[in-house]
Amino acid sequence: MESGTSQSWHQWLLIDHPWLIEIGIAVTLLVFLNVILKRFLIRSKQRAHLKESDWRYHLDYAAVVPARVLLWLLLITFFFDLLTRELKLSGLTYITSLRSAGIIVCLSWFLLRWKNVFHRVVSSRDLREKGRLSMDPFTLEITGKIFTIVVIFLTVLILMQLFGFNVVPLVTFGGIGAATLGISGKDVISNFFGGMMIYFTRPFMIHDFIELPQKKIVGQIEGIGWYFTSLRDMEKKPIYIPNAVFSTEPVINQSRMTHRRIDEIIGVRYEDLEVVPKIIEEVHALFEHNTSVDHHQPILIFLKNLADVSVQIEVKVYVLCTRYEDFMEVRQAILTEICHVVERNGAKMPTPIMEIVMKG
Repeated sequence: MESGTSQSWHQWLLIDHPWLIEIGIAVTLLVFLNVILKRFLIRSKQRAHLKESDWRYHLDYAAVVPARVLLWLLLITFFFDLLTRELKLSGLTYITSLRSAGIIVCLSWFLLRWKNVFHRVVSSRDLREKGRLSMDPFTLEITGKIFTIVVIFLTVLILMQLFGFNVVPLVTFGGIGAATLGISGKDVISNFFGGMMIYFTRPFMIHDFIELPQKKIVGQIEGIGWYFTSLRDMEKKPIYIPNAVFSTEPVINQSRMTHRRIDEIIGVRYEDLEVVPKIIEEVHALFEHNTSVDHHQPILIFLKNLADVSVQIEVKVYVLCTRYEDFMEVRQAILTEICHVVERNGAKMPTPIMEIVMKG
């Protein structure tokens, strides 16, 4: 009796319903792959001795969840495909398209998660390794945005093509719509591409101190957006400048200057004209021993002019410090030393004379 029951059960399973075995094998394979997937990635990064600063160390974060979703999706579509074949259902003919769409979506999901991992790892690297980031924040941001747009755009086009939509009229209509928007929104588009050019050419970065001479705007950059750039002026007021302005206006980036220049006129009385060559010689010697002065740049100290009330000595020299406070301290020390040189040589600076003319 038991043998007959067992034989009939085997016949029911193996001959009448073999698709149940296929489902069992698929479920077992799914569980097995889910178990070994994460362990395989963990062991591979341990064997490779990867550091947390390496993007491959976080590959499991980018790959595990999309891979598991993909495996479950393949199992579910396989199950419905079997039902369609065995039960001869005609309403589930779109299973193949859903499977293909799921694979495309999971692949796009993986690429976007991988982009986030790469962005986070590169931006958080220790600055002490090379003294600076291998990629500046602007490059990372614009690269990430372009990558996201491209992935989403291609995914949408492929999905539409899978489900039978003709993308050619859509692209044609999109071109006509883009032309219409370009005519009506010229300023918006010019500002958008102005922002793109700032990202690519990088004439300034956040925290840089810039000047727009023609607009008489001076301030520190606080943010660079797609439409406008925000900066804060000397009075701590925010200024929002459309990005298109930077494509037509000259920009002075004071944060990138390599030197600051001392350009002064020192006046000496006509009575002290004989000691002027000695004053110039001692000032030259003063600069030769000053570590704040760049000796690779011209050091110009000459008798420039014979003015009405004084003999004018021109002093032009480049100093290495660019920070304004440091420059003013160096300038103050140099001018003080020059005054001492003048006094040591028995000379004096002229006293301003005011002449009052009385008209009868």
